[in-house]
Amino acid sequence: MEEIPFYQKPWFRGLILGFLLLGMYAYSVWQRGLWANILGIAFDVIALVLLLQAAVYFYAQFILPIRTLEDRRRIFNRLWLHATNGHGPAIFVKNGRLVEREGESEKIGPGVLWLDTASAVVTRTPTAYKQVLGPGVHFIDRWEQIASVISLHAQSQTIGPHRDDAPFAKLKENASEEERKRHADVQDRREAVSAITRDGIEIIPNISVTFKIDAGPASPSEAGSRFGFDKEAVERAARGEGVNPDSISESEHHVPWNQLPAMIAADLWREYLSKFTLNQLFEASLDPLPEVPQPEPPAPPPEPPPPPAPTKIGLFANVLKRINNSLEKSLQEQAAANVDLTQSESRVTEPVSASSLPVELKKQTALQTIMQMMRARMTQAVVPVLDEVGRPVEGFIASDEFKKLKERGLAVSSVSVGALRFNPTIEAQIVQNWTTNWLINAKADRRRIERLDLVYGESGRIKALQDHAFFLSQAVTRDKPRDISSAVKTLLQRTQAEIKTNDGLLRRVTNEASALDDIINWMESKEL
Repeated sequence: MEEIPFYQKPWFRGLILGFLLLGMYAYSVWQRGLWANILGIAFDVIALVLLLQAAVYFYAQFILPIRTLEDRRRIFNRLWLHATNGHGPAIFVKNGRLVEREGESEKIGPGVLWLDTASAVVTRTPTAYKQVLGPGVHFIDRWEQIASVISLHAQSQTIGPHRDDAPFAKLKENASEEERKRHADVQDRREAVSAITRDGIEIIPNISVTFKIDAGPASPSEAGSRFGFDKEAVERAARGEGVNPDSISESEHHVPWNQLPAMIAADLWREYLSKFTLNQLFEASLDPLPEVPQPEPPAPPPEPPPPPAPTKIGLFANVLKRINNSLEKSLQEQAAANVDLTQSESRVTEPVSASSLPVELKKQTALQTIMQMMRARMTQAVVPVLDEVGRPVEGFIASDEFKKLKERGLAVSSVSVGALRFNPTIEAQIVQNWTTNWLINAKADRRRIERLDLVYGESGRIKALQDHAFFLSQAVTRDKPRDISSAVKTLLQRTQAEIKTNDGLLRRVTNEASALDDIINWMESKEL
């Protein structure tokens, strides 16, 4: 970026204009006589100072989105400090990033920070943290500087090799310095996620974690950020930042707050992959993990209700109250008559539960188990336990990873493992085994799908019969037929209504529906 010439800078233009106006005023005074205009000069100087103060105060309130008189006074003071080069940092924080001029953060005078709705800041003095600032305009004191900048956005972090990396490639003996550096970077990314299976096979994946500050979005009726802002969570995230003593560059010396989730996910990946063999990763041979009940979070103390205002009930109010009570009673009777029908309709739309499936249809691969356990350890307070070979055992344990993330003010929403890379020899063996066994695997998948289709079909048939019987019993209970003929007619009419209100059923039983209409019409003609 080219340096702007000094004669194009605003301060130089303002200085030239000031000298020009001062020269014109001095010439007019000299023409009228200096000593004869002492009183006029004093009046002009006082008016100039007062008008300058008023103009600065007037325009200061339009610089930033402020509302109170105290904020306007502070902006006014910051402008005068800026004119004398005694101001502190004036920084805009956008999406968790500083928007500033070069060297602005290093200033030590009183400053101002403007944060958008997706940003938070923790400030410090030379000896301690001072305050946590959320979205809005904030004024900071002398010697107060930014310690940490926190983005309130949901963030996704991916570690592992890049798409074009070859982590198992050997370095050539005559490699150039640039090739050696590139190879070292690839190996660093490899070591960050490298893990060994129980049978000694190295696997290099890409691990992705989505997380954010542990805070819910503000409701439309309250002030705050729609991304979620919590002072305690932001302060925990800032205090959790660390220092890498082994780093050489200044950029790697500081360990940001958002590096922790991916590191935890990589450690969990190594822990669980060591429990399974390579073949288990892709074979659906493991039982699903049991569900563990989670402890309920402590409920916030209820706010005391406001004291009721004393009211006087007159004759007109008593009449309205009686009418309202009678209407509510009739509505409750109508709702009680329809509640069973509503419950039955909700049961019709209820999906088939996975627990009703046969055991062989609920099997999952070791890779699915690993990702499920990684997600549980990072998002749940209590998790199931696996033994040394990946089998679930009785009992459960508290998740240290979830606790550590909570202590850092972070909440993880998803964890995924993909783009697995193997040694070329192992990969060729996997492809060969798949080519040899693809027909066997395809037939096994076909048999599994057929069994699954049979289970869902039979479950749906039984459920449809139960719902149909429930509808018929509701109709008989509601109409209370006097004899067998009336009961048959009620059953036929309810069946007719059920067919006509179901388009799919009506298309399949068109002839039966017509026959049903003829029977009902015949019964009505007999009654007449």
